Amino acid sequence: MAWLTGFILSERFKQSGRSKNRRDYIIDFPGVSDKETASLLTGKRVEYRDKSVRITGQIIKTHGVNGRLRARFTKPLPGRFWDGRVFLRLDKSILELAKSGEPSSQTV
Repeated sequence: MAWLTGFILSERFKQSGRSKNRRDYIIDFPGVSDKETASLLTGKRVEYRDKSVRITGQIIKTHGVNGRLRARFTKPLPGRFWDGRVFLRLDKSILELAKSGEPSSQTV
């Protein structure tokens, strides 16, 4: 097993008339640059780690066509989450696809 490190780009929350659900975040993994490769990662577990905090989550679906992913965590991340990283546990076959950077079938 190998770990793939990703970075949180922004907070994305669903809102209703009374409350906001602040558990959804957009994540970017280096080496994942197209929607096809990103779709292989849906359903995988991710983990946010800080010095004293570990929050688990799951990748829900892709976000856009540039390989970004949308993840939902069990709790909202702390306010200083920009310094942290998100870790994804992968088998080597998917990791090879992510690092190969094959060109997308979509036109630019």
